[in-house]
Amino acid sequence: MSGKTDREDLVGTWRLLDWKSFKDGEFYKYPMGEGSKGQLVYTSAGRMSGFLMRADFGDEAPGIDTPAAKCLSYAGDFRIEGDEVIHDVDLATIPEWIGSPLVRTIGWDGDRLLLTTGPDMARNGHAYSNALLWERL
Repeated sequence: MSGKTDREDLVGTWRLLDWKSFKDGEFYKYPMGEGSKGQLVYTSAGRMSGFLMRADFGDEAPGIDTPAAKCLSYAGDFRIEGDEVIHDVDLATIPEWIGSPLVRTIGWDGDRLLLTTGPDMARNGHAYSNALLWERL
């Protein structure tokens, strides 16, 4: 895909292929381990939801609290501005995301969707970003 991304280009269900985190522009880690799983859904009504989890999440003991490092999800409205998609979060497993816009830069690798975050400066002085590669189901 090339050119400007429209809302309809995102509409559908996407499966996570790869999620990498970068520190100061260099590969840092796989935030939920290699092979993490995820699903991203965009609707024509302008709603979205995302779900991410470790590949081994199903092995967790039942009844325990789940930290966001193992499984997270959020949902809300979405809009496109230039080369960015903004997720206006109203539901989330991370409380500070609720009521906040999550900005993702849109890129394409053929028909695969590449969403990147940041870089965001942390208190330790390092810049962190993430790259999530998705394929349409």
